Amino acid sequence: MLPVPFNDLWALFEEQIFPFRSTEELFNQYNDNDPRFDLPNGDSIRRKNLLKYLESFRKKPRALLIGEAAGPWGCRFSGIPFTSERLLVKGILPFEGHKSSIHDPPYSELSASIFWKTLLSYYPNFFVWNAVPFHPHKQGEMLSIRHPSRDELYTYSNVISKLVSLIKPKQIVAIGRKAEFALTFLGKSFVYVRHPSQSGAWEFRRGVENILR
Repeated sequence: MLPVPFNDLWALFEEQIFPFRSTEELFNQYNDNDPRFDLPNGDSIRRKNLLKYLESFRKKPRALLIGEAAGPWGCRFSGIPFTSERLLVKGILPFEGHKSSIHDPPYSELSASIFWKTLLSYYPNFFVWNAVPFHPHKQGEMLSIRHPSRDELYTYSNVISKLVSLIKPKQIVAIGRKAEFALTFLGKSFVYVRHPSQSGAWEFRRGVENILR
């Protein structure tokens, strides 16, 4: 049984996130598999991982953290923003999960490691999601990195808006410029912090710690 408001949040995901069919440049990790990288039931594993994440909350989090999009070695295979398979299977996070890839060892992501090293002690006072919930990639390069387009950010801004309405956070944090753009478009009041990738770890840590402390 999911705590309020996460039951409604799961219903939102079932309605607007899970059914989306992947395109040539946007992969829905909750509904599709690529046999070159995924276990046959990888999409189901990722949905279950996300459900375990939601079930780990017993009350509304104080802060809502919004990232940019699912990364190729993080949320793409874990189903949870800023979370890698390796972190899930190591059992160091406050929720359970399993690997969905055929890769051995499990995929690891530097941004995910920085994120949880910084924020683990503040859990469950925050909930993290992405402005674009899927993995943007270059055409024909399934595990490449591509920043989400403005059109993609517009398309999924309604999910963020509903997420804010359900959680009613006291603080909203944009992690990275794409998340900043999405929240600005929605007219939401928020605080910006640098994304932890590309040498942004120190500024990310300082920013989120100042907010959540």
